[in-house]
Amino acid sequence: MKIKKTEAKLGKKLKKSSHVIMNLKKAIRVTQLGDGFARFTFAPITISPNSFRSTTINGNAYNLISGSWIFSGNEQGFLLDNYSAAEDRWFFTAWNPTGFTRTVSYAVIAKRKP
Repeated sequence: MKIKKTEAKLGKKLKKSSHVIMNLKKAIRVTQLGDGFARFTFAPITISPNSFRSTTINGNAYNLISGSWIFSGNEQGFLLDNYSAAEDRWFFTAWNPTGFTRTVSYAVIAKRKP
């Protein structure tokens, strides 16, 4: 829904890149935080100019608590969606409004399931 509102506001249709599905096993860095909590950082995902990409992260044996993101470069970039789709699933939609290819990196905080 946010994508349609953004398209209406801009007066043009955005290009959608493929949907990426990851799980915690694909994390490039895991930081144990104690008491079953951990931070999982993922490799950057490329986003074409003037397009958006949706990403789902599955928690496997963890419940996902929060998600964060960072765009490469100093230009604007927006996260249209950033929410928990289930106890063990986090959903992001990143939008690159610039005229050049950029990357976005994600991280999630999770707690091991009881």
